[in-house]
Amino acid sequence: MKTWILLALVLPLAACSSLTAEPEQDTTPAYDLTDMDRDGVITARDNCLDSVMNALTDNDGCGGSENRVLQQDIIVLFAHDRSNITPEYQNEINQMAAFMTENPGLKLLLEGHASRVGTEEYNLALSKRRAETVRDALMQQGVAGNRLDIIGYGESKPVLMGENEQSAAANRRVVGALTNMTEADQLRWNVYSMEPSSEQ
Repeated sequence: MKTWILLALVLPLAACSSLTAEPEQDTTPAYDLTDMDRDGVITARDNCLDSVMNALTDNDGCGGSENRVLQQDIIVLFAHDRSNITPEYQNEINQMAAFMTENPGLKLLLEGHASRVGTEEYNLALSKRRAETVRDALMQQGVAGNRLDIIGYGESKPVLMGENEQSAAANRRVVGALTNMTEADQLRWNVYSMEPSSEQ
């Protein structure tokens, strides 16, 4: 009885050792499933092979575009009867210069303003000097002068009405704004997608 049990255990092991494993063979797929532009649609039925990576595409591999509005403002405030820029506004200058570098087709109008302290003639000249100072600062950051226009409004366009210091401080300013609309590919969401920064 013990012999039969022993044989029953040994024979299957002997049979296993006599089998040899066959080497793996490469298999070729029945269809070409490559995706050359990596948009999720195989090349065999992709009608738009030039779509950008991660583009939001339809079943034919074609993506849509969307208009994006880019905007940059500049506001520089000045001390009473001064036209020099204080260091705290250097970041404003840098951001506008960078925006204009990225959008070389845009021109900026810098509007100079003054508070109601002093005569109209003096304030008009002071507002123009302030706009010129901001233009010079932007040119130092690499913006071409022919892309920067200036105008002095003096005290004629106050942002705050009133005779107090708060109103006067708000009115001693140079302002400008640029808007650029660009067309860009719509991208599909992925785990690396981020909401646009609110600081821009």
